[in-house]
Amino acid sequence: MSESIQIRPVHPDDAQALYAIAKDPQVARTLLQLPSQEFSQTEEWLSNSQPGQHRLVAESNGRIVGSITLSQSQNPRRYHSADIGLMVAADAWGQGVGTVLMTSIVNLADNWLNLIRIELEVVTHNQAAIHLYEKFGFELEGTRRMAVFGDGRYNDEHVMARIIPNAPIAYHKQPPIFPQVEGVTDIIIRPIHIDDAADLATMYRHPAVARTTNQLPSQEDSYTIHRISNPRPGSQRLVALALHADGSQKVVGSIHLHQHQNPRTRHVGGLGMMVHPNYWNMGIGSQLMDSIVDIADNWLNLTRVELEVNPENAHALRLYEKFGFNREGTKQLYNYGDGRWADAHFMGRLRV
Repeated sequence: MSESIQIRPVHPDDAQALYAIAKDPQVARTLLQLPSQEFSQTEEWLSNSQPGQHRLVAESNGRIVGSITLSQSQNPRRYHSADIGLMVAADAWGQGVGTVLMTSIVNLADNWLNLIRIELEVVTHNQAAIHLYEKFGFELEGTRRMAVFGDGRYNDEHVMARIIPNAPIAYHKQPPIFPQVEGVTDIIIRPIHIDDAADLATMYRHPAVARTTNQLPSQEDSYTIHRISNPRPGSQRLVALALHADGSQKVVGSIHLHQHQNPRTRHVGGLGMMVHPNYWNMGIGSQLMDSIVDIADNWLNLTRVELEVNPENAHALRLYEKFGFNREGTKQLYNYGDGRWADAHFMGRLRV
């Protein structure tokens, strides 16, 4: 079949054909869709192209037999990377459709977008897809345990990435030691408030915080205000308020937990946190983690909580390990900042 396959961008008229592929239970179990997905959801996806998104379909003898999407990161520190998603009609498996789609998307990534890193996630039992990705230079970076529920069970997912030849080298350097603020009398953990914006913006912009997260030191206050005022569905956000002996108080740390909204990954929450460098080594991270883990376990009943952490952030690694997170793999050349390329460990905490 591969000789007769033509690749082209998606068109709104493709909705019915793509819907038929995605709702097939054989295909759905390899994706994040449900076999009960409604036609209107496919129509909505087609009509809402996102910035950095490139969507192609494979057509053979007038029939659509597969599709592939490449989504380039819109974070300025991760413009060099993108993730891909692929599906092929079940009755066209083993006929070269995936190979033709992958050839087209890799050409786009290499020769038009100049990407350094392409990543994907694939359920571990989808051996045919894994072999296809390996053929195109994707290598295993780790395995997210119990990442997706489907077909009556929890499924692990491999994280795979393709790094261009002669890619830059990631290197790590230890952050400087910052003087600790004295006179802290108490730390209060509470939900976030719009009045916290100025303190949070100061933390986001601090070079020592930005270099181990995905923030930028040029981040404006208005961006922080927007983030606080527009929480994503499923977000739980807490801050650490430091009380000082002179009567002043300041937000010096934050943590957020985002419960996935896809029905098949709703048992998963993504975690991120930061503490102002002048308040490191005061146990604030442990207090924030105590509070958010309580929410994850005792209120949201999450099975899996996951996070990403810069390898040079040794204090954070030890903190997460103390709370039961295990290192599952390392994403190469994950971001750029502070004048160097950096990897990221991904970690998961299971509650079964």
